[in-house]
Amino acid sequence: MDLNLRLVRYFVTVADAGTFTKAAEQLHIATPSLSQQVRKLEETLGVSLLERDHRGARLTEAGQDFLEESRALLAAAESAVGAARRHKRSSSGKVRLGFLAGGAGELTRPIVDEFHRREPEVELELTQLAWGDELSALTSGRVDMVVARPPLESHPRLRRVVLFEEPRVLLMAHDHPLARRRKLRIVDLADVVQVDTREGTRDWRNWWSIDPRPDGTRPTYGPMVNSIEEMVQVVATTDAVAITGAGVASLFRRTDTTARPIVDAAPSTVELVFLASDLPRAVERFVAVALGLSAVLGTR
Repeated sequence: MDLNLRLVRYFVTVADAGTFTKAAEQLHIATPSLSQQVRKLEETLGVSLLERDHRGARLTEAGQDFLEESRALLAAAESAVGAARRHKRSSSGKVRLGFLAGGAGELTRPIVDEFHRREPEVELELTQLAWGDELSALTSGRVDMVVARPPLESHPRLRRVVLFEEPRVLLMAHDHPLARRRKLRIVDLADVVQVDTREGTRDWRNWWSIDPRPDGTRPTYGPMVNSIEEMVQVVATTDAVAITGAGVASLFRRTDTTARPIVDAAPSTVELVFLASDLPRAVERFVAVALGLSAVLGTR
């Protein structure tokens, strides 16, 4: 039996989303086409995987069993592709660095410049990632390492090197009432409206939103954003606020926004993250350069 992994991925997306409509939006394809593709998978397997009704799509008993195996299959396929790509690059003198907007803050440019100075023969390829895309970019082999701001999803081969810590700050419009204060505490955020996002894992979103608060209460969420650039724009033009790292606030500084430290919030770490096995020598050299500069230049 020839099993099409694309169809398997479609099925998993529908199962996770609960409806064909939501899954189609995530996959950027038409809903009728997605339904047809899943039916094609069911015909290949000879079993019904989903029960379709006006409320959405529910897993059949066979679908529940197949979902668990499908996740393992897709993970194994992604790992195999990543291993092949890493092997190809292991002697190519190339480092593929993934980063979120903000990167390593003000250390990003010095690290890149110093690496180019020390290793002029090594090509450094920079790839901007979406929130929550760090682990998949690593396991698929799209990048060799990522400049990340945890928390991150767990993975047995994930290795993390801390570059520095920085305080978390409240980013807000320059005329927001809390902008009158020099520093803030978590309790001061009780009545604010925070931006929200669907990106990243739930643990990641909760940590950055400080949800729940130490007293057990939850933040009030407002506008939905999908990137740091959107977050800054929404904060500048509405009453909504955002919690971010001090380095990010500094890099995206605008005249119509301001940031104040949240003194009792745990600091954010900025880390280099990579998979432990088969680490190319060029990547090891990049890690050494980054650690050396972070030690010399200090935290942000």
